[in-house]
Amino acid sequence: MIEIVTDEHYSLIRSLFEESTDSIRIISPFLSRKMADLLCNAARNGLKCSFITRFYLQDFLDGSNCLDGLEDMLDSGVKLYALIGLHTKLYLFDAENAILGSANFTEGGLIRNIELSAHLYNESVISTLEDYYDDLATKIENSKDGVITKEMLHDFKALYQIQKSASSRLNGDITIKTAMKGAALDRNARSILEGGAFDEIESNRGERLHDHVYAALGGERKEASHKALSNIILKFSASSKKRAEGNKPMHLQAVIDEGKSVYISNFSEARKNSAKNVEEGDETFFCVHSYDKNGNACPIIVGKGYFRKFNSSNDARTKNWKYEWINEYPIYCVVSEAKIIDAPINCGIPLREMVDALGYKTYEHTRKDPDKYPVEKVAKAHGQQAMLALTMEAKEYLDQRLEALGKEYGWINYKSEV
Repeated sequence: MIEIVTDEHYSLIRSLFEESTDSIRIISPFLSRKMADLLCNAARNGLKCSFITRFYLQDFLDGSNCLDGLEDMLDSGVKLYALIGLHTKLYLFDAENAILGSANFTEGGLIRNIELSAHLYNESVISTLEDYYDDLATKIENSKDGVITKEMLHDFKALYQIQKSASSRLNGDITIKTAMKGAALDRNARSILEGGAFDEIESNRGERLHDHVYAALGGERKEASHKALSNIILKFSASSKKRAEGNKPMHLQAVIDEGKSVYISNFSEARKNSAKNVEEGDETFFCVHSYDKNGNACPIIVGKGYFRKFNSSNDARTKNWKYEWINEYPIYCVVSEAKIIDAPINCGIPLREMVDALGYKTYEHTRKDPDKYPVEKVAKAHGQQAMLALTMEAKEYLDQRLEALGKEYGWINYKSEV
């Protein structure tokens, strides 16, 4: 039986993990923590489990592979292999089930969010796929650097920490880190090791944006060069009743918390649940209720940044702070780093401009129900909201527009001490 899978990847994969009684073998350049947990549990339950992946420092920095997940799998008895130049995706469950996914979708070739996989059950070709996997694993085992060890994991964790602490996600393109380990089994892989690593990594950083099986197993599909978390937030400040002056720049609020200077973004008590949804590393675009250059009232986007995860202590009323906004906007999230255009608010991007350009593709909730959201209704979706989840299309639109504004006006940069 051959079944085409489009929107039921997760339920299918979970059921195959639960039904397997002998072995699970997976080839994938990407690893999510959820997938690691599934393999760990299967190995602990006595199944023979192995995993072939890429071992690239940039993949770990991007969040498309997971050092902690690999370490957990190794501790659980999963055999781990590293392969240079890997792009294959293959999932083998016992000798009866296989999943082959057309996972390497690219933005230039296909429309976003169209994914397709084939589930094979009791097909004769599965034995051929098993032979392919076993032959590949044997070749990797016999090569230098092909088997992932504790020592490799330890070395790359040290490199990861150094690069994470030194990098800023806001300062243009992220430098590509070309450190990698793994078996180089063909001429292409050897050329990657001999000097082609940059091109290999850069040309394939977008792969996981379109890997539906990876997403089904808990992996994130946001821009890999920034983070591995799922939220892209449009965060509003000021209010429609008390708008900021359009002819003045926006400045983030700095406070001293436990002796450290941190920048914050505020919420009213009524919007506390919105703040609670903020996760570590969530990307945010700052949108101010203000006035455009013609004096028209409108929300205007002026910059971007990244949040720290909300916690229960993020209530200004529990601090020894003396600010006039505490009673009205006591709840806050810490902004780890941000950049705001060095210009008056009215030089920013009117929200309506993006809505007119993208329509229902502006927000996650409108994208899910396009028939319900004509442009005029999307234009009103921000009413009374503290923040809204943006789509990837909206992020790409704002990144491009903000880049141009940054070149024109420059940036005001912010970085918290936590």
